[in-house]
Amino acid sequence: MLKISAKTWEKAADIELQERFGLSGAKWKIIVVLSMKEGITQKHIADMAFVEAPTLVPVIDKMEKDGYITRQADPNDRRNNLIFMTKKSKDIVDSIIDCILEIRNMGLQKISKKDMEIAKEVLEKIIGNTEAFIKKKGEKTDPDLWNNPQNKAKKTLVKL
Repeated sequence: MLKISAKTWEKAADIELQERFGLSGAKWKIIVVLSMKEGITQKHIADMAFVEAPTLVPVIDKMEKDGYITRQADPNDRRNNLIFMTKKSKDIVDSIIDCILEIRNMGLQKISKKDMEIAKEVLEKIIGNTEAFIKKKGEKTDPDLWNNPQNKAKKTLVKL
């Protein structure tokens, strides 16, 4: 149920953002991720957007061609490129986030504040349990990936 609810919300957002801005799901997610933290690698973007890094290669190529992002060689590791927003993507990011909020509000209709608090507590426990499992398996989790919102995009996407 958790995955289905997340995927139906994502599908609704994809439909609306494609209609309003001509952006596929991967493109708007990359713009939102970069609005939270620019100058990151494709791998970091993939981690934040919860997609496989190789999936992003053609999307990032297309976004660069369309003027939404730029790539710069990583001065610390020339094998990597750092991805940055352009003015074109910066100009629409707030509208993208506003659209996401509209879709979120539509999805949360008829859910009481009490039920939302319970849902938030349950989800926080699920996240904690699964992060503990990931660490136990020797993999890294990035606690700063979505915590401590400092800008509108993070506040929008972290807030339940």
